Amino acid sequence: MNPLLRLLGIIVLCASASAWAGGHAYITNQGSDSVSVVDVTNHKVIATIGVGKAPVGVAVSARLGRVFVSNVEDQSLSVIDSNTQRVISTIAIKGAPVGVALSADHSQVFVANWFDDQVLRFDSASLQPLGSLSVGKAPAGMIASPDGQWLYVANRDSNDVAVISTKDWNISARVPVGAHPFGLTLRRDGKQLYSVNVYDNSLTIIDTASLQTSSVKVGEHPYCVALSPDQRRLFVTNTQGDNVTVIDVASRQVLTSIDVGGYPEGISASDQHIFVANWFDDTVTVIDPDTLTVISTIRTGKQSRAFGQFIDPSLP
Repeated sequence: MNPLLRLLGIIVLCASASAWAGGHAYITNQGSDSVSVVDVTNHKVIATIGVGKAPVGVAVSARLGRVFVSNVEDQSLSVIDSNTQRVISTIAIKGAPVGVALSADHSQVFVANWFDDQVLRFDSASLQPLGSLSVGKAPAGMIASPDGQWLYVANRDSNDVAVISTKDWNISARVPVGAHPFGLTLRRDGKQLYSVNVYDNSLTIIDTASLQTSSVKVGEHPYCVALSPDQRRLFVTNTQGDNVTVIDVASRQVLTSIDVGGYPEGISASDQHIFVANWFDDTVTVIDPDTLTVISTIRTGKQSRAFGQFIDPSLP
């Protein structure tokens, strides 16, 4: 290849990555069988994508140019091309697919099968099944460690988090947490895992090396959790409080609560802001993580859930 053409190609690729770093949020709308694509810089919906019936879970990969969406009533996984904003494939999944997560290198997609108490895994390129593993009861939220060694799964009806070895594909440990764990997130360095416990109104902090735990009380009926871009603060959605609890990571103290829309569920961070999906209001609330104020409200589809990392966490 001509060296100049190769250089131009690299520049184009970097520019594309930079544009993507601005980012899109993919909001699953369970009541309208769709996904709202939100520009996280301009805070506007730029596309609405029809998927399967009752979409819930979502995992975004800018690296692959793909978005994976679980459709719980359709028993399927929709695969969206994030360049064209269109569904390019649908995978049938017997049971009730809920949580979706990507491996650290984005080569595999994990799906939590709520009814069958299993985690399924697929090749993210070929979409071929790679196997399944029985975990606890009603697996929901999932997240992979940044070193690629572990997959963490919140087992809602077992009140624990399963630690799965991705190398051996077996359960290495099960960590007791609060009642009905649902959403999970992980510090960027992989040293602390956070589990939201719905019936306990608490957040469990897990040291991933020792598996020792501690907890912080949050609001009513919490659902999901996200870290601020600088990793200094945790944001927990409280569905029955219509607010978000903010926790200081270092001191583990509650700083404040922020009123958002009705019945907030999914939550993710871009490189600048926190985005919260509100089920009752069919909106997304945008929070400034430094001033802890609401700066925007975006109209999305019906019953917005966005369960999972609906903004690619590897960007920027």
